[in-house]
Order: sequence, then C-alpha cells, then structure tokens
Amino acid sequence: MSGKYSFFAAMRPFSLVVAIATCGLGVSLALIDQAVDGWLAWLVLLTGVLLQVAVNLINDTPDLQTPGLEPALRQAIRRNAAIGWGVMLLAIALGLYMVSIRGWPLLLLGLIGVAGAWGYTGGKVNYKQRGLGILLVFLLMGVLLIGGSYYVLTGIYTLEVFWLSLPFSLLSSLLLLSNELRDYEADREAGIRTLIVRIGYRSGIKLYYLLVSLVYLISALLYWTQMLPGIVMLLVTSIALVGPISLLTANVPQRRRLTPLTGRFYLLFGATYLATIWMQLP
Repeated sequence: MSGKYSFFAAMRPFSLVVAIATCGLGVSLALIDQAVDGWLAWLVLLTGVLLQVAVNLINDTPDLQTPGLEPALRQAIRRNAAIGWGVMLLAIALGLYMVSIRGWPLLLLGLIGVAGAWGYTGGKVNYKQRGLGILLVFLLMGVLLIGGSYYVLTGIYTLEVFWLSLPFSLLSSLLLLSNELRDYEADREAGIRTLIVRIGYRSGIKLYYLLVSLVYLISALLYWTQMLPGIVMLLVTSIALVGPISLLTANVPQRRRLTPLTGRFYLLFGATYLATIWMQLP
C-alpha cells in the first residue's frame, strides 16, 4: 500500500534523525566525561531509535476517528499501531536491562517515557489532540532522552547536560511543528485539535521562526559560557533553512516537503553540533 498509511510512510524515516541525534548527544557528552562502555552506548542508540519508530507507528491512531475513512486504510492504521506497540515492548525490554545496571531513577525515567509515548495519541489523554504535542516532544525526545542516555553511561546527571540538550530539544519540537503546519488543513477538517489547528496557521509560522531563533540564540549563549567550543559552523547551517522557510507560505501540495526539509535542517545542524561537541574529546 502506498500513501500516508503505508508501513514505510507511517514509520517516518526522516524523523529517526531525532532519536539518533538526541541519544548521540547524550552518548557524546558521556564519552567526554570518560564513560567507556561502548556496548552500552550502542544499546542506548538502538533503544532510542526503537522508541522513535514505535511512537511514529502509533501516531496515526487518532485518524481512525476520521469519518468516511476507507476500510483498507483503517486496517493499515491498526496494523501499524500493533507493530508499533510490539516495537515499544522491545524498547521496554532493552530499557529494563539498562535499569538493572543503573537502578530505579532510570526506571522512573523510562516509565515517564512510555507514558508520554502512549499519551501522545492514546486513550483519554491524547496530548496531540490537546495541542500539547510540541511541548511533550521537547521534553521526551529532547531533554529527557538526552539526559537519560547520559545517565545510562555515567550514572549521574548534571546541569551542563541539561543546558547542552536545549538546542536539540527545540529542534525536536520544530520538526513536529513542521508536521503540524504541513497537515494543518487535513487535521482541521478531521477535527484533530493540534496546536496549530488551535492557534491558527499564521501563528504557527511565527512559532516556527521563534523556535529557529531560540536554537541559534541558546547555542550562542552556550558558546559564550564556554560550554560549547565553537559557533561559526553552527551559524553556517542556517543556509539549510532557506528551503523550509520558503515553503511556510506555499500552497498545500508544495508544503508536503516542509517536514522532510525541516528534517534535513535538523540533520545538518545536529551533525554540526555533535562535531562541535566532539572537539572536546581527548
């Protein structure tokens, strides 16, 4: 099956950069602080990717409420969600192994992550429907995932790790925001009350610019406080924003490329940010 609900499309491969980048940042910061368990580092990365895949596959479940949705599409959504929960169980199993190493603080963090993943589209909570998805992604796929990755390898958490996690956390929110902007008309018609449906498309564009500005502003502050060893190459990544920004005012068919191009910007900025962090490795 082709289209939005095919397995490949529902998995949203472009968004996997979020898990790779965020877990990669946590692992990189741990390596700088002399964490040396390479096997555990790879396990952290794998678990993060599995968690992202699971959330993506479950993400379309609210679309089952769309009136007139074809039976074949409903079946595809249910199939993807079932696979997603299977992947989630595998991620949980790997997480429990890491809990056996680091103890109850990691268990608490894992429970928050699973509850957040379920609450994004599931049950009566449904953060996406309540317009809280962008905030939830900032916390779960940013601050908590980076901090958790660092904690698995070091057994500690520091304020510096929190500050260094903020640019990636904002980028995670930006990627989801691009998705909500792209699907604005379809979500509004289907009655899916995302943040952009609630505040309006023009306000969504302003939020896009705000998140981008905060990414660079916080990065500059991190450089100024000497937590980040470089800034010039990060500023160069702004070139990759030309494409997605030009699509913010485009018509609906053209806007389909907004999320992949935002993901490309995330990838470029994330790779550059990690390379800058690696400059501190001994």
